[in-house]
Amino acid sequence: MGDQSELLQKLEDFFCSPKFTCAIGEFMGESAAKLAFVPFEEEQPLENYDIFKSYASLMERQLEDFIHSEGLTVKDVCDACTVAQNAESHTHLAAIDYLVASTDYESFMQLAYEHHIVSSYGPDLEEEEEAEEAVTEVEVEQNA
Repeated sequence: MGDQSELLQKLEDFFCSPKFTCAIGEFMGESAAKLAFVPFEEEQPLENYDIFKSYASLMERQLEDFIHSEGLTVKDVCDACTVAQNAESHTHLAAIDYLVASTDYESFMQLAYEHHIVSSYGPDLEEEEEAEEAVTEVEVEQNA
């Protein structure tokens, strides 16, 4: 069990690394806006499925890099993820979410939707800069 915990931590670290987050961010930045978010009980657009397959390919390449760099097998990673999902003390791992989204269309669409919402409705950079400038001005006035 200790080996699997260590493997899961390495996997999580990899999925939080700049290499991975940049690859996913770039993919979602280019692709999420192209997706049509329709209820799952309705017919799904073919372009959505094409984007899902592209995501699965990206994840496969990323996972292959991780497996190769760590000297592991796909079975090692799958077994560790299965144990983590079935454990009573299930801790949430982003790595597992990304992996499941590469094999399950609905999970992918949920992940892409969340990314789309965050990127579309996140704070405006100009507003952030204006807020920072206002705070700086207040601090200068208070120190004067």
